[in-house]
Amino acid sequence: MMYGIMAVAFIGMIIGLQKEKGGAAWGRPMAILCIIIALGAAGMKMFGGKPGGKTADINTRYQEIKGEVLGAHLAQKYAGKKALILLPPEMPVMGEQPAEPPYKGVLSGLEKALGSTVQVVGKLEPKMPDDVRAKLQAASGAGGPEDMAMMPEGQMWFNVKTLNTELEAYKGKFDILICLTSLPGVEVMGMGNVKMDPYTKLTIWPDKNVTIALAEGGINKLGRAIRDGKIVAAVTYKQQISDDAWDKEPPSDLQEAFGKRFVLITPENLTQNMAYFSTK
Repeated sequence: MMYGIMAVAFIGMIIGLQKEKGGAAWGRPMAILCIIIALGAAGMKMFGGKPGGKTADINTRYQEIKGEVLGAHLAQKYAGKKALILLPPEMPVMGEQPAEPPYKGVLSGLEKALGSTVQVVGKLEPKMPDDVRAKLQAASGAGGPEDMAMMPEGQMWFNVKTLNTELEAYKGKFDILICLTSLPGVEVMGMGNVKMDPYTKLTIWPDKNVTIALAEGGINKLGRAIRDGKIVAAVTYKQQISDDAWDKEPPSDLQEAFGKRFVLITPENLTQNMAYFSTK
């Protein structure tokens, strides 16, 4: 299991560093978090003991806090609405089943805060096509996780077309899409001449009855969508995070704890947070 955790963390670190180069404010925090997870797993593998520990518990609590603050905001602003939760797309298991993924903490906090105020009509986890899964597992076995991370199939199978297909079953049944993963088509990493549809090709994008809330993913290109109210809330990592936000228990006050690592950007506070967006 530790090898699986280290491999997934390694992939996350690569993605985080690439996103940082592309101007995403959340890239470095993601890379740092993945390095911490990888080192912790390596230590457990070398010296024995149970996975997790204080650092893992702290990170899990911060993920819960992220979900709770986003959920509380949505419950306050959109009481009576119906939400569809988009989970991260399926990833192939390398070796033993890895530890519980970070989004579980976000989901727990989100559902706790939404309560019955915002009805959750479903949780959508895009499933990886069998042929893509086979290629990635082969790459993991032959060339290691770094080859797997760089394979176009691994980064591109979850695309706008895929999500549009998945959303068909929920058409007309939800008002808010709450994303616990990046929207496809927002950022493309090193894909050469491969053409990908932009997020504006999502079938829900022109639908005035559907808005979007983001718990994860790059937002530096989404300022206009937030300004126009298509994206009603977006959580991202702060640009400056103090060391104690990584190695100390979060404060008991929810908003204070959230502010240690994250910022919640909405159409109402967009002007004060323009530093999080690309000027291009």
